[in-house]
Amino acid sequence: MSFLLALIFSLSSNLDNFVIGLTYGVKNERIPLKANAIIAFITAFITYISMLGGKLITQLIPNHVSNELGSVIFILMGCWFIGSDLIKKQQQQQQQKKHTVLNFKGAVMLGLLLSINNIGVGILGSITKLNITLVVTLTFVTGMFLTYAGNHIGHSVIGNIVGKYNDLISGSLLILLGILSLMFKF
Repeated sequence: MSFLLALIFSLSSNLDNFVIGLTYGVKNERIPLKANAIIAFITAFITYISMLGGKLITQLIPNHVSNELGSVIFILMGCWFIGSDLIKKQQQQQQQKKHTVLNFKGAVMLGLLLSINNIGVGILGSITKLNITLVVTLTFVTGMFLTYAGNHIGHSVIGNIVGKYNDLISGSLLILLGILSLMFKF
């Protein structure tokens, strides 16, 4: 069960990677393997650091409270994501651009931007006692996969649907993670 929770955690915190890859694909910009690895490394590293921070927080909170608190916050974050998805207006911009490749500087900036989401979620993952090594590994792998998949799907129908409902999907995954964490205490 801990693998499933870590996988759900990694998918929910890295769904933005798919949308970023999709955005670049729609604009006919390629994200090479090296840039993708840089992005995934940065998000995994920030997740690791935030989970270590969460571990420090759990030393201040009694064990019987930390899992429930983290689970409830996951559920509330999921509800927030879903609510913001229902409220915000989607604007589709399609710009024709000549084929370009994401460079090192762009990959570092994207990695840092994408990892902002992972800070709070990483702390919560640690509070709910998710395995740090497993989460960081899966964060790297899912980050690589989702960025690659989004970049190659580009402007297809599936890519537009997932991109359009990113917050809804991510929020649902966070709610599921919170519920499963409450049901299966570690």
